[in-house]
This record gives sequence, C-alpha cells and structure tokens, in this order.
Amino acid sequence: MSDQQQSKPGGYYSGKNKIPDIKTFIQNLDKDKRERDHKLDEDRTNQSTGDAKAHKPTHAGKEGTRKTVHDPTTQKEVQIEDVDANFMKAVEDPQLSVPNANLGKDTTVKTDPSQSNPEYSHNQDVTAPPDPVAEGSTSDVPIHGEKTNILFHPTPSVSYEPMYASLEKRAGALCIGVCLAIVVLGKMFGGSLKGLIPTSMCIASGIWLWMKEVVRSGREVEWSSEQSRGETAVANLLPESVEWMNTLLGIVWGLINPEMFAGVADTLEDVMGASVPGVIENVRVAEINQGSNPIRILSLRALPDTHVKDLKDSIHEENKKTKDPQEAAADEEGGDYYNLEASFAYHAKPSGKEASSKARNMHMQLVFYLGIKGLFGVPLPIFVELQGLVGTVRLRLQMTPEPPFLKILTFTLMGLPQVQAGCIPMVEKGVNILNLPLISNFVNYAIGAAASMYVAPKSMSIDVGAILQGDYIQKDVLALGLMWIRIHRAVGLSKQDKRGSKHGGSDPYITLSFSKYGKPMYCTRVITDDLNPIWEETAALLVTPELIKADEQLSVELWDSDRSSADDIVGKIELSIQKMIQHPGKMYPHVSKLRGMEADSEMPGELHWEVGFFGKPHFRPALRTDGKDPTLPKQLKDKEEFQDEKGTLDTEEKDAVAHTPPDPLWPSGVCSIIIHQIVNLELENIQGSEGNRKGREYEPAKPAGENTDEESKKLPSSYCTILYNDQLVYRTRSKVVSSKPIFNAGTERFMRDWRSGIVTVTVRDSRHREHDPILGVVPLRLSDILQTSSQVTRWYPLDGGIGFGRVRISLLFRSVETRLPPNMLGWDVGTFEFTSAKILALNYHSHAKLKMRTGGSSGVIGRTQCRSLPEGDGMFFDIAKKDAKNNVRLPVKFRYRSPIIFEFH
Repeated sequence: MSDQQQSKPGGYYSGKNKIPDIKTFIQNLDKDKRERDHKLDEDRTNQSTGDAKAHKPTHAGKEGTRKTVHDPTTQKEVQIEDVDANFMKAVEDPQLSVPNANLGKDTTVKTDPSQSNPEYSHNQDVTAPPDPVAEGSTSDVPIHGEKTNILFHPTPSVSYEPMYASLEKRAGALCIGVCLAIVVLGKMFGGSLKGLIPTSMCIASGIWLWMKEVVRSGREVEWSSEQSRGETAVANLLPESVEWMNTLLGIVWGLINPEMFAGVADTLEDVMGASVPGVIENVRVAEINQGSNPIRILSLRALPDTHVKDLKDSIHEENKKTKDPQEAAADEEGGDYYNLEASFAYHAKPSGKEASSKARNMHMQLVFYLGIKGLFGVPLPIFVELQGLVGTVRLRLQMTPEPPFLKILTFTLMGLPQVQAGCIPMVEKGVNILNLPLISNFVNYAIGAAASMYVAPKSMSIDVGAILQGDYIQKDVLALGLMWIRIHRAVGLSKQDKRGSKHGGSDPYITLSFSKYGKPMYCTRVITDDLNPIWEETAALLVTPELIKADEQLSVELWDSDRSSADDIVGKIELSIQKMIQHPGKMYPHVSKLRGMEADSEMPGELHWEVGFFGKPHFRPALRTDGKDPTLPKQLKDKEEFQDEKGTLDTEEKDAVAHTPPDPLWPSGVCSIIIHQIVNLELENIQGSEGNRKGREYEPAKPAGENTDEESKKLPSSYCTILYNDQLVYRTRSKVVSSKPIFNAGTERFMRDWRSGIVTVTVRDSRHREHDPILGVVPLRLSDILQTSSQVTRWYPLDGGIGFGRVRISLLFRSVETRLPPNMLGWDVGTFEFTSAKILALNYHSHAKLKMRTGGSSGVIGRTQCRSLPEGDGMFFDIAKKDAKNNVRLPVKFRYRSPIIFEFH
C-alpha cells in the first residue's frame, strides 16, 4: 500500500508524493510483467482444448438464390445469395474458426514465423476461416461470456530486443576498451595525452553511433515484417476479430438519437403504403427506436487495393465523358478509396410483458387503419419487434484531404438479408393474443422490399462529410442549365383525317420529351384543321447530370389529335443534348425534316424551330454582401443567433451562394425549394369553448400554449403543395396524424423573373368525403427573401388557415445566362382585365351581346350595354365600373399561348 500513489493528479509534491525521476518511472511502467508473462506461459501450456471441435463446413445461403452480379463497390463480378435463417446460429452460439496450430492440436497445414512470405501467404489462404480449403487444419472454438480477441495466425517475425540490448552492452564495452587501448598504447610509444584522449573519444563515439544505426535499421526491418503480416492478411481476405468494435458499439448504440432513423421510417411507410390490401385504408410508422440491444458485427475484412485502382480508373473515364474538366477534377479531388466488407447480425433479447423489457430491443410501432380507402379507417396499433437480422454489406469510403477526411460512403448488400420481425397488437381491452402471422409476414416482406433496393448491383451513396460537418443545406441546384426551345411553325404536313377543309385534314400539336425517359415535358396547343400550323410558343427544359450520363436525346414529336381514338404520331426529330451543352449561350435555328418511327424513314413536312443551351453564370463580386438579414434591427443584426443557417462554406462557389444575391442582369433561372419539416402542427378550435362554465369560472376557456401531443386523433394528416407564381408544381406525401411531420421533399423549376416571382407553400389536411382544408399558407416573395444571398433556410409560421405550426423551408435561386424580352418575363397564370370604359365596334350596326373567351375561361357583355355611337359609324359596349359591376375580368391559365377571342352574338 505504501508504494501506491495516494495523491490526486496535479497535486503538490510532498514526502508521500515524491518528484518522479526517470529511473523510478521506468521501474513502475510494468512491475508485474515478468510474473504475468510466466503465468500466461503456464496457462498456455495447461490450456485444455476440450471446447474446440473439428471444423465442419457450413452453408448459410438459401437454395437456388446464388447468382453472379456486378459489385458496385469493387467493380468486379461476385457471387451473392440470400441469407438463410440457419445463419442466425452464428449470433445465438458465436464461434471462431481458429487454426489447430494455435490450439496445440495436430494440423495438416500450419503457419510458422520462420516461413517465407509466399509460403506463409499460401498456408494462410488454405486455413482461412470460415471454411478453409485444407481440411482438418482448423477447429471451431465457442465464445463464452467473456468476449475475446484471437489472433488467427502467429506473426511471421521474432523479437530482436534481447539482441539489441546485448549489442548495446557489448558495443559499450568495446568503446571503453578502444578508448583505453588508444590512450595506453599511444602513451607507450611517446604520444601526447592532449592528442590521444580526443582521438580515442572520437573513434569510440563513431563505433557507438554505428551500433545505434544498426539497432535503428533492425527495428525498421522488424516493424516492416509486422506490416507485411498485416498486408498479407488483407490481401488474402482473412476476416479479423471485431470484438473491440462490438464492445464500442454496445456503448455507443444507446447514445444514438432515434431521429436518425426517420429516413428508414419514411421508406418503410412508403413501401407498406403502396402494398397494403384493400381492407387497410392507410398505414403509418408512429415510432422507430433502436433500443439498447446493439447490432453485432460478425466479421470485418478489408478488400484489396487493386480493386480500388480499377474503380478509380473507371470513374475517371466516366467523368471525362459526362462532365467538364473543372467538375471532374473537383469530384476526383478525394481520389483515395478504402473498401470494407462486414457481416452483421442482430438477435433480440428475451422480453416480458413490461414495456421496459420490450424497449431494449429494436422496435417500431405501426398504426394500421382498417376500413375502406377514402371512406373510413379504424386505427389498430401494432408493436413490431425485430427478432433477428443477418446480412453482409460492402462499403466503399472515398477519402479527402480536408477534414473530416471522409467524403462519400457507398454501400451495397451482398444478397437479401434474413429478417424476422414479430408483431403484437396493442389493445387496452381484451386478450392480447399471440403474434399476428399475417401482419408479421407483411412487415417482413415490407422490410425485405425496402432492403432489396440496395442489393448488389444496386447501391446507395451518402455524403458522410456533409453529415459529419452538419451541412444539410443545398448550395446549388441539380440542373446544369436549361434548354430554351422556340417552336415557330410546321410546313407541308400530311393529311391524317378524311374530314377537314381542302387545305386541312390534320389537328397537329407538338410535344417535347427526352427520348429514353419518354414522358412529355412540354406540349403545345392543338391547331385544328391546318397542314401548315403556326404556334410561336416557347419552352424551357432543365438539363440535369442524369440526362447527360444517360446520353438522352431531345425528342420533338408532332402528333395529330383525334377525338374518338388514340392520337397518331405524324413525325419526330431528335437532337443530342451532349452536343448542345458543348455550345452554350446561343440560339440555333433549325429547319428539320420529320422522321418516322422506323430508322432512316422520312415523313412529309418540316419543322421550323430554334434551340439553345444556357448555363449558370459566375457570381459577380460587385454584388457580394455580408449575408446578414437586412430586416433585423442594427442591435440584433450582428448577433449569431439571428443569422440564417448557411452550413459549411468550404469552397468559393458555396461562399458566393451564401453572400451574393441573384443577379438582376440575369433575371431568369432555376428556383429550388425544399420543405424539411413542420413542428407544433395542430388544428385550431373553430367551435369555441366547450362545456358548461359552472364550477369552471377560473379555468381557461380553451387550451393554450405549445402542443403537448406528438400523435393524437385530433391532429391533422398534413401534406404540402408548392406553387410557383400561382401555378401548382409539386405536392408532397401525406403524413398521417402527426404534429411533427418530416417531408424533406421539394422540387426545382424554371422561373422567368426572380424579381417578381412568388413561391407559395400551402399546408393542407387530408380528409375523406370533404375538401382538404388549408392549415396555413407561407408566401415567399423572392425579391424580399433573397436580398443578401441566393440561398435561405428559415422557419416560417403557418398563417391564413385553420391550423397552427412552423415550417422549415430552404429556398435557392441560380440564374442562367439568357435574357428574355420584357414581355416574356411575366407569369403564366393571371387575369385579363379591360381598363377602358368602352369597347368600340366600328362599322357594326347590330345590337348584340359580346362573348369573350381565352384559355379555360369566358365572359359575356349583355345587349343592354350595347349602344350606338353618336357619330353613327358603329356601336360601343359600356363597361364602365358602376357599383362594383361591369368588371370584365377573365382568368388566364396559359398566358403565352392563349389569345383573346371576341364573338358577337
């Protein structure tokens, strides 16, 4: 006890707490090392191998599921198969396959430190677990209560430390002897001590330094031998013991925020919602939690570096084809990769009736709404407990020289994992019967369907660097730019219908689409009974990297509209998008002959049109601001808590987005909006206070304050709609009865002029047998919001509806290098209104009513407003506003393709 340190670290020195010296420090490093080493040697000698059993090859895959696929991690062909339920025994009764040489048993093949590296590598290959090639060379050793790390093979090197110590001792004696010999012998032959002593010391020092260099080189060789062992283990795909990771995972598992699994819950909810039978009206994932029982890593191994070189070469070649040099260089900046394969498993611990025992396993709560879709739904809560999970995943980590040194994580599953989930109904009254097999199978299939989206050759990439840095704010739109298309006219079309006039016989219209995607992205109006139609319409199509990678073609198709049958295609034209983006910033006129559906076939007629690609300009430094909200008072503007979230600004481009507003010289561009989530969402009490106030005179009339229920029958089933300049462009999924719905959904579209653009987000409550009421509206005028930056992420209150809440929205605008004429910068949706007091009809002498119509609307001015002109040369219609009457206003949905037609009746 007297030798133990009694004082706290950092305390003052005293008689009990003596000042440490080097000698005492070295002695106290490990006092008991000799005793412990001797005890370990005795234990190893007396070790019993009774628990070790001869290894038997196992097959854990399902029969008939083995197939060869392309591995997106290593870019090689691999064999995969779905995991069988028998593989769960590896979790219930974990065992390690250990070479017999390590257990002191007879073996057919063994690895030895004295072997050469090729021989050692071969022996390691044929004895590598789990199923060695050399039979009788390994045994299965069970892992008992104490987790252990077992070295599968001895290190192919020996310790030279005793030799180094002996060398230093002898070299010291040699230096002393040489020094004395030079002095004594020199003095005997008449030398001077002034010269002999320095000479002897220099020679002795040289011998000592040479010895130190030999020891240093020896240690380098020894370390290189250990490194060679590790590299051999990696090259031979030898699994390593990962109990250290399981211990760490057991500590970290309970610290993970369950909100991180919100994306998993959304995916399962979507899969189950699309697969429910007709008797289930809806399904919702009410809760998902990982519990305290962690997932277990069975084995971990690094994949060879040679695969990574092939992968980098293939990525480089693909980037040269699909990206410009600057973008490709940015993507390949973190060009170092690390490949990893892991086998994982999960097994639920026994749980009783108590909620605490059930909560320690991975679980989620589902709510099935039994009934008829669109009519009614009775909620049935189901508790789902994950009982077993086994699978193998391959990971590819793209490293970067910038912190946090990890950029992209790509993972793929090597076969469909084995999943087993148990479902128990949660009812307050009645008997809580055993697991429901139908619902259990449905949930298992849903989890399997969700997992199948990531089975090789499919994969998923995650920007881990942005997640670790807390950067979830989008700094750029997905579109590289836009194609501006102007359709003038068609000439000499073929007659498609027997009916029609002499020069007619066709009702043509044009669609714009991408050749492989097929869905029309724009459609012109139909011009009836005309073989030489004139449209003069314009359209803007966004160009994304996916279109370039897929080598899409711009497809211009001319159709004939039929009332009683399917429309007939008259001809089409295709143009390479990859060629277009190589010549940006200019419109190119085309006079194109129509082609048929067959290759090298032609159709009568030609199309006169123009097309051009316009990219995104660089930000002007003259527009740069401090990025702070100008609407805040001066006392609050500089405080950090009042600044908008900007994320990580690690490039000049991202910094410019956060500090530069949209350029008024380029008013047209791409507007992106993302709705992240809504908090404290609830319905307003529109029925007034409830109940008799007698005896409750001092209670509040109705509940007030923040919402306390995250899930309740009284909460709305919300969804959001997004309108650009009063035109519907996107609608999110419905989130069933929740006060904190998470959407993380949005869109990006072309906007003609950001200076007058308004984005409107409307939150509605999805209801049956009635119109969906508005919970709240958030109007976003771009010129007011984007005053100091091109991107803003803020919380906005819901207003103008029957609900309360706050919604988090990200808004981003990027200009494109094109200037539209001023008359083309307006909205597509609007109102046509007469501002004059009269409408004159010269040289017309009949009292008639005037009918006006435009795209989707019409209006009438009655005969009572029709009068003769005093000059007698015509008629006029009095439309002067009188007592809010005679307001001639026509709603217009398609402004740039709709004329105003006047008809006299």
